[in-house]
Amino acid sequence: MIAGLDLRQMIVRTFREPRVVARELIALNLPPRARALALAIVIVVSAALGSFAEILFAFVTDLDLGEPTSPVPMALAQAALILYGASAMTVLGRKFGGRGQFRDALLLLTWMEFVLIVAQVVQVLVMVFFPVTSVIAMMAMMVLLFWLLVQFTAALHGFENLAKVAFGVIVGFLVSAMVAGMLMVSLGFVPVPVTG
Repeated sequence: MIAGLDLRQMIVRTFREPRVVARELIALNLPPRARALALAIVIVVSAALGSFAEILFAFVTDLDLGEPTSPVPMALAQAALILYGASAMTVLGRKFGGRGQFRDALLLLTWMEFVLIVAQVVQVLVMVFFPVTSVIAMMAMMVLLFWLLVQFTAALHGFENLAKVAFGVIVGFLVSAMVAGMLMVSLGFVPVPVTG
């Protein structure tokens, strides 16, 4: 993704010092074409890995999950989530005095998705060899996602109080979930139960 840098070292450092890595990524000042290419790569790889994990899970657990999900809708949903996440990360942060830019938020979320892909590969291996612990691995992924999001948001906007950033991320997530739920219901993706 980043020429001249040791990706393995960057991934390890992302866990050890995420805000430092975030600031270094922003300081690279990558051109728009490189950012778009990196985003496209992580979206495609993530969607393909998601489909593979679904097939593997059905094989390991011997459950009939029906036809495997196409990676295309997964890729589109992933792209929409990353773009929306970068927008929310920028707008909400600026409302509280942050100075981050959308293009840098998008770059950080792209890198975060890349790191999560590596973690997802580990999760798939855990699922194969230790299927009982798959739920624990999934929860660990959610914790990692939240932790990196808080750290990267703080680095993007220059915030120092991580507790306030974490609270803002939680509130932003809840509001986003409510808005997404209302949109899905209004567009007919989620049926409304009829009572009486």
